[in-house]
Amino acid sequence: MDTSNWTSIQGDWNKFKGQVKEKWGKLTDDDLMRIGGNRDQLIGTLQQRYGMAKDRVEEQVEEFASHASGWVQQAKNKVADMAEPVMSYWQDHNAGEMVNDLKRLINRYPVQSTLVGIGVGYLVGRIMTPSRS
Repeated sequence: MDTSNWTSIQGDWNKFKGQVKEKWGKLTDDDLMRIGGNRDQLIGTLQQRYGMAKDRVEEQVEEFASHASGWVQQAKNKVADMAEPVMSYWQDHNAGEMVNDLKRLINRYPVQSTLVGIGVGYLVGRIMTPSRS
């Protein structure tokens, strides 16, 4: 067993719950919350839900974990690939050029720009407004 793969999943359990449920559809939301990223708990719950032998469940979980580490690495690579041109843009352009680029984008995509503006405004409003608990 490669514990580094499972350590990534356990550390980001909330991000992986959807993929776990997609692979093993008999798991309920309560199951996923109870499992909480614990590999042994997942194996035990899968044995109960699917009636499979422990070694077969362990194989499936290990296969899932090895794929999951690939997903994590792909995401890291995409972020790194996108970060480089963004950093380069920020370094190569002054504020006036960035404002002009933004104006061109808004003129080119007015509907999308309006929707983004509404979404950002909504999020800022939610963040800035105290909760009424």
